Amino acid sequence: FHFIDAKMKVDEIFIVSERLVTIVHKCYTLSCNNSARDIFLEKLKKGEHQTLPYFTDGNTWFHFIKREKLYFVATTNKDTSPILVIEILTRLYHVIKDFCGVVSEDSLHENLLLVMEVLNEFMDFGLVQLSTTEKLQPHIQSTPVLTRFNRQPTQDITSRVFGIEKKSLPTPVTDTPVISSSVIKDKRKNEIFVDLIERVTGVINADGSISRLEVNGAMKVKNFLHGSPQLKIILNDNVIVQRNSRIKAYGDNVQLDTCVFHESAKVDNPDSPQVLTVYPHIGEFTLMSYSVSGESSITSPFHFVSSVQPIEQSRDMMVTLRIKSRLAVPCVNVRLKFGVPRSVSNISQHLDSPDQSAALEKNDGTILWTLKTLPPQAESVAQFRLINQSGPLNREDVGPVRMKFEVSGCLLSGMKIKTVKVLNQEQTTPQKWLRYITVSDSFLVKLV
Repeated sequence: FHFIDAKMKVDEIFIVSERLVTIVHKCYTLSCNNSARDIFLEKLKKGEHQTLPYFTDGNTWFHFIKREKLYFVATTNKDTSPILVIEILTRLYHVIKDFCGVVSEDSLHENLLLVMEVLNEFMDFGLVQLSTTEKLQPHIQSTPVLTRFNRQPTQDITSRVFGIEKKSLPTPVTDTPVISSSVIKDKRKNEIFVDLIERVTGVINADGSISRLEVNGAMKVKNFLHGSPQLKIILNDNVIVQRNSRIKAYGDNVQLDTCVFHESAKVDNPDSPQVLTVYPHIGEFTLMSYSVSGESSITSPFHFVSSVQPIEQSRDMMVTLRIKSRLAVPCVNVRLKFGVPRSVSNISQHLDSPDQSAALEKNDGTILWTLKTLPPQAESVAQFRLINQSGPLNREDVGPVRMKFEVSGCLLSGMKIKTVKVLNQEQTTPQKWLRYITVSDSFLVKLV
């Protein structure tokens, strides 16, 4: 935190749940009392807190983040840059996660003494002192209490990283504290997880042409390695970064628009990053983030054909959706949701596979088509007859389709990790886990 103003002080930090239960409350200045906490709880109860992660009430500035159904809140008595305070809270969340393994209401209750030790050492009189797991480790004496936690694959992107492929990665491993007692540490596996995750944003026109297509990627690392070894991560040879370039060439190169690296990484060539030398800290962090856009750099994972037509001599309308995968691996948890007029009272449907389902959700006026799996290069077709109770339907009132999906073992950008080398490890051979994951961020298909 060398970039934080030394005069900036945090009065207090507290953690509350969605149930308005205060789990932890730590005061750092003499002016701190329970009034600020009560104000935040009251605003939370009434739903009056702003969408922005900060607000003011009188002479108190509130800053908060929400993680795992918990609010991490910090207050100051001066107008301070919200970004700096949010960064403090984010660091605190990751440190607690490293020590406890799981951040939830139950785990914090079970590890209350440990969390208070972290808060005591994390700050002194409202000033950040020790903000990393390694620096805090020698000062923490409590042993974490392990809490089982079933992670849902759609909570956040990090949760999806460690939740999609349940067979290849046992769940308890990622929920194990990185820092623990010496007994547990001796039993802990010497391993590292490296995941390349890409979030896809796309807009597909009714004729199948692409209006917008872009990918935001990240290389997530979770380090359980013994000691502090050096890593050497080698990417594919054809990665290039074309900053401020409006025209892209067609070819085999992986053409990135932007690319940002973690402070622990040394890159051989920022414009063509192929070898990353990393001195990773213990815990979880984003080693690399990048973005890619344009049809010359990425290809749409699906081909769509749709039809919205009125049925003759009827007030009903027929909607036909045809989706074909262009991927070489299966796509799972596919959900296609599109809007229909409120006058539609029911639907009749024809699906081409028994593992598919569809339903009319009358509350929000949508139809949800769910496919458990879309095999590679496979095609699926669904027909829906919209049964209408009033006047004629307008084609413009149907759609668009909003699509959610998950893909394991495939990246649209073409990014690859050729090898992960762990240096200076002579005692035991570390285990290395490498996965490629693609998920939808915002994928929209126009029907008319």
